[in-house]
Amino acid sequence: MLPFDGYDLKARIFPGLILALPVLVDALYAVPRLKSFGIFTATGVCGLALIYALGQVARWRGEAIESSLWLSWGGPPSTRFLRYRDETFSDELKDLIRSALQNQFSAALFTAAEEQKNPEQADRAIVDAFRRVREFLREHNPRGLWFQHNVEYGFSRNLLGCRVLWVIVSFGCIVFAALYGTRAGASAINLASGIATLWLLCGLWLGWVLLPGATQRVADGYAELAWMAFLRISTQPLSGKKAARSAT
Repeated sequence: MLPFDGYDLKARIFPGLILALPVLVDALYAVPRLKSFGIFTATGVCGLALIYALGQVARWRGEAIESSLWLSWGGPPSTRFLRYRDETFSDELKDLIRSALQNQFSAALFTAAEEQKNPEQADRAIVDAFRRVREFLREHNPRGLWFQHNVEYGFSRNLLGCRVLWVIVSFGCIVFAALYGTRAGASAINLASGIATLWLLCGLWLGWVLLPGATQRVADGYAELAWMAFLRISTQPLSGKKAARSAT
């Protein structure tokens, strides 16, 4: 049994593996003959430890940039979508969700007039309501589409938070492979330095071109699916809720 669940594996360990890849390639290049079982085992254990450690770094960096991401997006998607001044959801759909929140949690959100007078307090009420929605979904629909999008968001956010580290690690591996190749009587341009160079270019493209927009898209998708799943499950009969829960 692995000491982490599906979310940890995809959203945290996979970014750690991406960051660690050029380091592992350099290690294999520097130690081409792992004839000793002890050396092979030690290298494997250290590699797994490195991947796990970098995965934790990715998690911390992802959480650190989340507030700035939300600020640039105009707020968390789960909050934005339920504002009366936001046009992502229709007013009718917002009213249905607000009614479901009232019936399920006795959570009364601000009216349109109240929101206009005090938008910050209105946002806080939506944030508190969504915290309860997440717990509700974890109990009644733990592996729904909302969860898959949450995993994708965690992966994208964490990798985006580590884009600078990705570039630094890749560049350091290029330098190491080049120096090692030269001192070993080979060439500075070798397989390890080539892979690290490609990884550096991938980090620049993904980190500054693709991931910023992709992260917002998957965050929006997660928020939309979470609200819709809550609305569907909370308004169906009790027997339907049990069936939906047993089917997941």
